[in-house]
Amino acid sequence: MDALPITDLSTKQDPATVATLRHALRKYGAFRLWAPELKQAVAGGLLREARDFFQLPNEIKQRTKGYSGFGTELIRGTTPIPKEGINFFRKNDQRDGCIPPPAELFRSVIAIHDNWKRSQDQLFNLVFCDVLESDIPLTGTPTLDYESVGIQYYSPQRMITRGGDYAPPHMDGGTLTILIREDDDSDGLEVADLESTEELGSDGVGREADFLRVPAAPNEVVVLAGTRLQRILGRTKARACVHRVVGPGQKPSTKDRVSVGIFRASAPPPPPPLPA
Repeated sequence: MDALPITDLSTKQDPATVATLRHALRKYGAFRLWAPELKQAVAGGLLREARDFFQLPNEIKQRTKGYSGFGTELIRGTTPIPKEGINFFRKNDQRDGCIPPPAELFRSVIAIHDNWKRSQDQLFNLVFCDVLESDIPLTGTPTLDYESVGIQYYSPQRMITRGGDYAPPHMDGGTLTILIREDDDSDGLEVADLESTEELGSDGVGREADFLRVPAAPNEVVVLAGTRLQRILGRTKARACVHRVVGPGQKPSTKDRVSVGIFRASAPPPPPPLPA
C-alpha cells in the first residue's frame, strides 16, 4: 500500500512529494488522493441507491439511459467484464426511447460531480504542470474537459466462471480516472508494476507483470492515468495504469462490489474535418 503514494491537495506540494508522484505515474500510472469530502458524498446515499437500482428487473434496467448489462462491456473488444454499469453524462449515449435513471440516484450523482468540481482544477494543475511538467494544454477544450460518471456493480453470484476476476487487466481510455470505492481492505483492486514488463497493451502486461494490491481506505480515492494521457505526453512521462479487480476466488462470497469512477476526457477526439 505504501508503494502507491498519497497526496493532499489542501497542502503545498513540496519537491519530494512531487518527485514521488512522478515516479508513481511512471511505475504504476496511479497514485492515491486524500479526498474525505468526496468519499463521504458517495457513502451518503449513492451506494445504497446504486444497489437498489441494480436489483431492479432487467427489463427496467435495459430501458434506462446509460445502463450496460452484465458482461456487455468488453476489454480489447473480446473479453467480457462480469459486471453491470450505469453511466452519466456520456455524450455518445443517444439511444431513443430510454427512461431516465431513478431520480434519487441521479441527484446523488449530481452531488458527487459538483463536489468533485471543487478539487478538479487543483488536481489537474498538480498532475499536468508540477508532476508531469507538461507544456501541452490538457484542458480548455470541450473534448479535453469532458467528464462522465460511471457506477460499476459486481456480483459474486453472477461470475462468468468461478475463480475468475471481477475485471481482467485493462486500461481506461481517458486522461485520468478518479476511482471511489467502499472502505474494504478486500476490495480486490490491483495495479500493475509497469517497470516489470516491456509490454504496451493491457493483455501483455496482464500476462507478465507484477501486480500491487491497493486496498480501499477511509478518506482516499485512487487516481489512474489513462491511455489518452500516455498518447498525448508519451510513455517516458506517464504510462496508462493497467489495473484489475480480483474476484472472490474459490471461497464462496455473498458480498457484492460497487465502485464509482469519474472519467476525465474519456470521449474520443473529434474526427478531422473533411477535405474541401
